[in-house]
Amino acid sequence: MIRIRTALLTCLLMAGGGVAQEAPAYQCVRAAEAPEIDGNGGDLAWTHAPELHLVDVEDLAGGQHSRPTTAKILWDEDNLYFLFTMADADVWSTYSNRDDQLYEEEVVEIFIDPDGDGLNYAEIEINPLNTIFDLLLSRPWADGGRGFAQWDPEFFSAIAIDGTLNDSSDADDGWRVEMALPWTALATELLDVMNGQSLPPQPGDRWRLNLYRFERIRADGAITAAEASAWSPVGVTDFHRPDRFGWLVFAAAATVVEPQDWARVKAGAPAR
Repeated sequence: MIRIRTALLTCLLMAGGGVAQEAPAYQCVRAAEAPEIDGNGGDLAWTHAPELHLVDVEDLAGGQHSRPTTAKILWDEDNLYFLFTMADADVWSTYSNRDDQLYEEEVVEIFIDPDGDGLNYAEIEINPLNTIFDLLLSRPWADGGRGFAQWDPEFFSAIAIDGTLNDSSDADDGWRVEMALPWTALATELLDVMNGQSLPPQPGDRWRLNLYRFERIRADGAITAAEASAWSPVGVTDFHRPDRFGWLVFAAAATVVEPQDWARVKAGAPAR
Protein backbone atom coordinates (compact mmCIF):
# COMPACT_ATOMS: atom_id res chain seq x y z
CA MET A 1 0.00 0.00 0.00
CA ILE A 2 3.06 2.27 -0.08
CA ARG A 3 2.71 5.10 -2.56
CA ILE A 4 5.58 6.40 -4.67
CA ARG A 5 5.90 8.55 -7.73
CA THR A 6 5.99 6.86 -11.12
CA ALA A 7 8.96 8.93 -12.24
CA LEU A 8 11.09 7.64 -9.38
CA LEU A 9 10.17 4.05 -10.19
CA THR A 10 11.01 4.49 -13.87
CA CYS A 11 14.46 5.87 -13.06
CA LEU A 12 15.21 2.95 -10.77
CA LEU A 13 14.05 0.34 -13.25
CA MET A 14 16.14 1.83 -16.04
CA ALA A 15 19.29 2.40 -13.99
CA GLY A 16 22.21 0.40 -15.32
CA GLY A 17 20.34 -1.55 -17.96
CA GLY A 18 18.55 1.04 -20.07
CA VAL A 19 15.24 -0.84 -19.88
CA ALA A 20 13.29 -2.76 -17.27
CA GLN A 21 13.84 -6.51 -17.23
CA GLU A 22 11.28 -8.87 -18.66
CA ALA A 23 8.59 -10.08 -16.26
CA PRO A 24 8.55 -13.83 -15.48
CA ALA A 25 5.90 -16.27 -16.72
CA TYR A 26 4.23 -19.19 -14.94
CA GLN A 27 2.57 -22.16 -16.63
CA CYS A 28 -0.55 -22.64 -14.48
CA VAL A 29 -1.52 -26.32 -14.58
CA ARG A 30 -5.17 -27.33 -14.71
CA ALA A 31 -5.96 -29.55 -11.73
CA ALA A 32 -7.51 -32.93 -12.50
CA GLU A 33 -8.90 -32.94 -8.96
CA ALA A 34 -9.41 -29.93 -6.73
CA PRO A 35 -7.08 -29.74 -3.72
CA GLU A 36 -8.60 -29.70 -0.26
CA ILE A 37 -8.21 -26.23 1.26
CA ASP A 38 -6.77 -27.16 4.64
CA GLY A 39 -3.47 -25.28 4.66
CA ASN A 40 -1.35 -28.42 4.45
CA GLY A 41 -0.75 -28.45 0.69
CA GLY A 42 -0.42 -32.24 0.71
CA ASP A 43 -2.90 -33.07 -2.05
CA LEU A 44 -1.69 -34.91 -5.14
CA ALA A 45 -2.81 -32.01 -7.33
CA TRP A 46 -0.05 -29.80 -5.94
CA THR A 47 2.67 -32.24 -7.05
CA HIS A 48 1.80 -31.33 -10.66
CA ALA A 49 2.15 -27.58 -10.08
CA PRO A 50 5.58 -26.04 -10.67
CA GLU A 51 7.08 -24.14 -7.77
CA LEU A 52 8.01 -20.47 -8.04
CA HIS A 53 10.22 -18.45 -5.71
CA LEU A 54 9.64 -14.97 -4.35
CA VAL A 55 12.65 -12.65 -4.28
CA ASP A 56 13.55 -9.26 -2.83
CA VAL A 57 10.94 -6.88 -4.25
CA GLU A 58 13.56 -4.15 -4.74
CA ASP A 59 16.24 -6.36 -6.33
CA LEU A 60 15.79 -6.64 -10.09
CA ALA A 61 18.62 -9.18 -10.09
CA GLY A 62 16.43 -11.56 -8.09
CA GLY A 63 18.19 -11.74 -4.73
CA GLN A 64 16.64 -13.88 -1.98
CA HIS A 65 15.67 -12.77 1.52
CA SER A 66 16.78 -14.55 4.70
CA ARG A 67 13.33 -16.14 5.16
CA PRO A 68 12.38 -17.48 1.71
CA THR A 69 8.93 -17.92 0.21
CA THR A 70 7.70 -20.35 -2.44
CA ALA A 71 4.30 -20.62 -4.12
CA LYS A 72 2.28 -22.80 -6.47
CA ILE A 73 -0.85 -22.02 -8.52
CA LEU A 74 -3.50 -24.30 -10.05
CA TRP A 75 -6.83 -23.79 -11.80
CA ASP A 76 -9.96 -25.67 -12.80
CA GLU A 77 -13.46 -24.84 -14.02
CA ASP A 78 -14.45 -23.37 -10.66
CA ASN A 79 -11.45 -21.79 -8.94
CA LEU A 80 -7.96 -20.38 -9.05
CA TYR A 81 -5.87 -22.08 -6.33
CA PHE A 82 -2.84 -20.75 -4.45
CA LEU A 83 -0.37 -22.39 -2.08
CA PHE A 84 2.23 -20.26 -0.28
CA THR A 85 5.00 -21.71 1.91
CA MET A 86 6.94 -19.28 4.11
CA ALA A 87 10.04 -19.90 6.22
CA ASP A 88 9.61 -17.92 9.42
CA ALA A 89 11.26 -18.27 12.83
CA ASP A 90 8.61 -16.12 14.52
CA VAL A 91 5.08 -16.42 13.10
CA TRP A 92 2.91 -13.65 14.48
CA SER A 93 -0.04 -11.42 13.71
CA THR A 94 -2.57 -9.32 15.60
CA TYR A 95 -5.12 -8.19 13.00
CA SER A 96 -8.26 -10.32 13.15
CA ASN A 97 -10.98 -8.26 11.42
CA ARG A 98 -11.67 -8.39 7.70
CA ASP A 99 -10.03 -5.48 5.86
CA ASP A 100 -7.75 -4.58 8.78
CA GLN A 101 -4.45 -3.12 7.58
CA LEU A 102 -2.74 -6.49 7.28
CA TYR A 103 0.13 -5.07 5.23
CA GLU A 104 1.50 -3.46 8.40
CA GLU A 105 2.37 -6.91 9.80
CA GLU A 106 3.10 -10.39 8.38
CA VAL A 107 1.09 -11.16 5.26
CA VAL A 108 1.04 -12.70 1.79
CA GLU A 109 -0.61 -10.81 -1.05
CA ILE A 110 -2.06 -11.67 -4.46
CA PHE A 111 -2.61 -9.06 -7.18
CA ILE A 112 -4.60 -10.05 -10.29
CA ASP A 113 -5.06 -8.03 -13.49
CA PRO A 114 -6.74 -10.42 -15.98
CA ASP A 115 -6.62 -8.20 -19.07
CA GLY A 116 -3.17 -6.80 -18.25
CA ASP A 117 -4.03 -3.16 -18.91
CA GLY A 118 -2.88 -1.94 -15.47
CA LEU A 119 -6.41 -0.84 -14.57
CA ASN A 120 -9.26 -2.39 -12.54
CA TYR A 121 -7.27 -5.06 -10.73
CA ALA A 122 -7.81 -7.11 -7.57
CA GLU A 123 -5.76 -7.40 -4.38
CA ILE A 124 -6.14 -10.11 -1.72
CA GLU A 125 -4.08 -10.39 1.48
CA ILE A 126 -4.01 -13.17 4.09
CA ASN A 127 -2.19 -13.18 7.43
CA PRO A 128 -1.25 -16.03 9.82
CA LEU A 129 -4.59 -15.61 11.63
CA ASN A 130 -6.36 -16.30 8.29
CA THR A 131 -7.66 -12.73 8.32
CA ILE A 132 -8.56 -11.35 4.90
CA PHE A 133 -7.98 -7.96 3.31
CA ASP A 134 -9.48 -7.62 -0.17
CA LEU A 135 -9.69 -4.61 -2.43
CA LEU A 136 -10.38 -3.60 -6.00
CA LEU A 137 -8.25 -0.81 -7.49
CA SER A 138 -9.22 1.37 -10.44
CA ARG A 139 -5.53 2.08 -11.08
CA PRO A 140 -2.33 2.23 -8.97
CA TRP A 141 -2.39 4.59 -5.98
CA ALA A 142 0.53 6.57 -7.41
CA ASP A 143 -1.56 7.26 -10.52
CA GLY A 144 -4.58 8.54 -8.58
CA GLY A 145 -6.26 5.17 -8.14
CA ARG A 146 -9.50 4.63 -6.26
CA GLY A 147 -9.97 1.65 -3.95
CA PHE A 148 -13.21 -0.33 -3.52
CA ALA A 149 -13.03 -1.90 -0.05
CA GLN A 150 -16.67 -3.03 -0.28
CA TRP A 151 -15.48 -5.89 -2.51
CA ASP A 152 -15.79 -8.83 -0.10
CA PRO A 153 -16.06 -11.95 -2.25
CA GLU A 154 -16.63 -15.37 -0.77
CA PHE A 155 -13.62 -17.62 -1.11
CA PHE A 156 -11.88 -20.34 0.86
CA SER A 157 -8.55 -20.08 2.67
CA ALA A 158 -6.73 -22.03 5.36
CA ILE A 159 -3.54 -21.59 7.37
CA ALA A 160 -1.09 -24.15 8.73
CA ILE A 161 1.63 -23.04 11.15
CA ASP A 162 4.77 -25.07 11.80
CA GLY A 163 5.35 -23.69 15.27
CA THR A 164 3.43 -21.55 17.75
CA LEU A 165 1.54 -18.48 16.62
CA ASN A 166 2.27 -15.28 18.56
CA ASP A 167 4.90 -16.83 20.82
CA SER A 168 8.34 -15.32 20.29
CA SER A 169 9.88 -17.44 23.06
CA ASP A 170 10.23 -20.46 20.77
CA ALA A 171 11.58 -20.90 17.24
CA ASP A 172 9.02 -21.62 14.50
CA ASP A 173 9.71 -23.19 11.12
CA GLY A 174 7.16 -21.26 9.10
CA TRP A 175 3.58 -21.13 7.87
CA ARG A 176 1.49 -21.96 4.82
CA VAL A 177 -1.53 -20.44 3.09
CA GLU A 178 -3.86 -22.39 0.84
CA MET A 179 -6.65 -20.61 -1.03
CA ALA A 180 -9.39 -21.24 -3.60
CA LEU A 181 -10.69 -18.13 -5.36
CA PRO A 182 -13.90 -18.75 -7.33
CA TRP A 183 -13.99 -17.20 -10.79
CA THR A 184 -17.28 -15.58 -9.84
CA ALA A 185 -15.40 -13.38 -7.36
CA LEU A 186 -13.84 -11.53 -10.29
CA ALA A 187 -17.16 -11.01 -12.09
CA THR A 188 -18.07 -8.01 -9.97
CA GLU A 189 -20.13 -4.97 -10.90
CA LEU A 190 -17.94 -2.67 -8.79
CA LEU A 191 -15.24 -2.61 -11.46
CA ASP A 192 -14.87 -4.26 -14.85
CA VAL A 193 -11.98 -6.43 -13.71
CA MET A 194 -12.32 -8.95 -16.53
CA ASN A 195 -12.75 -6.46 -19.43
CA GLY A 196 -13.94 -9.13 -21.84
CA GLN A 197 -11.65 -11.93 -20.65
CA SER A 198 -13.33 -15.33 -20.44
CA LEU A 199 -14.38 -16.89 -17.12
CA PRO A 200 -13.28 -19.52 -16.53
CA PRO A 201 -10.19 -18.81 -18.61
CA GLN A 202 -9.32 -20.90 -21.64
CA PRO A 203 -6.08 -22.84 -22.10
CA GLY A 204 -3.51 -20.46 -23.52
CA ASP A 205 -5.04 -17.34 -21.93
CA ARG A 206 -2.51 -15.01 -20.28
CA TRP A 207 -3.22 -12.83 -17.26
CA ARG A 208 -1.01 -10.42 -15.34
CA LEU A 209 -0.43 -11.37 -11.71
CA ASN A 210 2.03 -10.83 -8.90
CA LEU A 211 2.58 -12.49 -5.52
CA TYR A 212 4.07 -10.69 -2.53
CA ARG A 213 5.02 -11.24 1.09
CA PHE A 214 5.81 -8.94 4.00
CA GLU A 215 7.93 -10.60 6.68
CA ARG A 216 8.29 -8.49 9.84
CA ILE A 217 11.22 -9.56 11.99
CA ARG A 218 10.89 -8.87 15.72
CA ALA A 219 13.17 -8.70 18.74
CA ASP A 220 11.70 -8.45 22.24
CA GLY A 221 8.27 -7.88 20.71
CA ALA A 222 9.35 -4.90 18.56
CA ILE A 223 9.68 -4.93 14.76
CA THR A 224 13.36 -4.51 13.90
CA ALA A 225 13.38 -5.28 10.17
CA ALA A 226 11.05 -5.92 7.25
CA GLU A 227 11.60 -8.17 4.25
CA ALA A 228 9.36 -7.47 1.25
CA SER A 229 9.30 -10.20 -1.39
CA ALA A 230 7.74 -10.53 -4.85
CA TRP A 231 7.50 -13.14 -7.55
CA SER A 232 8.24 -10.45 -10.15
CA PRO A 233 10.50 -7.82 -8.51
CA VAL A 234 9.60 -4.17 -8.93
CA GLY A 235 12.78 -2.24 -8.09
CA VAL A 236 11.20 -0.41 -5.14
CA THR A 237 8.85 -1.38 -2.31
CA ASP A 238 5.61 -0.56 -4.10
CA PHE A 239 3.35 -3.53 -4.70
CA HIS A 240 0.91 -1.54 -6.84
CA ARG A 241 2.91 -1.70 -10.08
CA PRO A 242 0.87 -3.75 -12.56
CA ASP A 243 3.45 -2.96 -15.23
CA ARG A 244 5.79 -5.26 -13.27
CA PHE A 245 3.30 -8.10 -12.71
CA GLY A 246 4.33 -11.49 -14.05
CA TRP A 247 2.41 -13.53 -16.64
CA LEU A 248 0.05 -16.31 -15.56
CA VAL A 249 -0.38 -18.68 -18.53
CA PHE A 250 -3.23 -21.17 -18.25
CA ALA A 251 -2.15 -24.66 -19.32
CA ALA A 252 -4.53 -27.27 -20.65
CA ALA A 253 -3.50 -30.47 -18.87
CA ALA A 254 -2.30 -31.61 -15.47
CA THR A 255 1.23 -32.45 -16.52
CA VAL A 256 4.42 -31.39 -14.82
CA VAL A 257 5.81 -28.23 -16.41
CA GLU A 258 8.65 -25.96 -15.45
CA PRO A 259 7.91 -22.32 -14.55
CA GLN A 260 9.85 -19.39 -15.88
CA ASP A 261 10.73 -17.98 -12.49
CA TRP A 262 12.94 -15.00 -11.85
CA ALA A 263 16.17 -17.05 -11.83
CA ARG A 264 15.47 -18.16 -15.42
CA VAL A 265 14.56 -14.66 -16.58
CA LYS A 266 17.73 -13.28 -15.00
CA ALA A 267 19.83 -15.86 -16.83
CA GLY A 268 18.19 -15.01 -20.13
CA ALA A 269 16.99 -18.59 -20.71
CA PRO A 270 13.82 -19.18 -22.75
CA ALA A 271 10.66 -20.42 -21.10
CA ARG A 272 9.99 -24.14 -21.51
